[in-house]
Amino acid sequence: MPGAKPLFLVVALLLPLALVACGDNGDGVDDELVRRSPAPGETPAATSNAAPSGTDGDPAGADATNAASTSTPAPPTATPNADGVYIVACHDFNVPLDKVHRLPEDCAPNALVPVPDKYAYGPQEVVEGVLPDLLALLEAASEAGHLVAIVSSYRSYETQRNTFEYHVNEYGLEQALRVSARPGHSEHQLGTTVDFSSTAVGYELVEAFGGTPEGRWLAEHAHEFGFILSYPAGKEVVTGYAYEPWHFRWVGRELAAEVRASGLTLGQFLLR
Repeated sequence: MPGAKPLFLVVALLLPLALVACGDNGDGVDDELVRRSPAPGETPAATSNAAPSGTDGDPAGADATNAASTSTPAPPTATPNADGVYIVACHDFNVPLDKVHRLPEDCAPNALVPVPDKYAYGPQEVVEGVLPDLLALLEAASEAGHLVAIVSSYRSYETQRNTFEYHVNEYGLEQALRVSARPGHSEHQLGTTVDFSSTAVGYELVEAFGGTPEGRWLAEHAHEFGFILSYPAGKEVVTGYAYEPWHFRWVGRELAAEVRASGLTLGQFLLR
């Protein structure tokens, strides 16, 4: 489509100049958090990713495509721990992750690959099997006239812990629990989840992104490439988190189509 190549050039040439690089600011907290504070009455911005802190233990499988080929996720542990939390399988990319389901602390993907710079706000990584669908989505968005960038992707357990603590210190526990996951509960730890943004909102993670042409296009088409909006508007009582129009989790095209058709949130669908 005419205009697609200029869009690629714009993001390749301007992102490094116009945006502050994301990443760990030295204390294990994501730079995107520090870079922006919420306006009065606005939900605090979500976080960007940082370089993995290096966890040990059994990593998630490298073949994400195969892992997401079934619509039946592995069940969590039969009984919750002392905190009432269920530990889910590290090797299954379609496990539920919410307030009462979390990954093991030592769970980390072992097949992370970089997102091409022209689509990334700072260094970004996803599980290898996710990348083909992610690139297909980004290219389709560009062909439709929408320039979208990844501003957050894989996030380690340790980085998520520091990020959650940052939110608590800045906004208090009650608000932090609405906009940030406790360590182990974040979908970003899977390496299959990304946060999108665009120049329309200054590449920030804000609710206003949902009303932009880019945000509307993603809401309408992301499932065609295997990505589901995890925290839709009006579903906070169900998901436990505020509306995040930027946060999409890859579950594979087949399962994404089923989730979309069901009308359920991703969490509801995985826990059926």
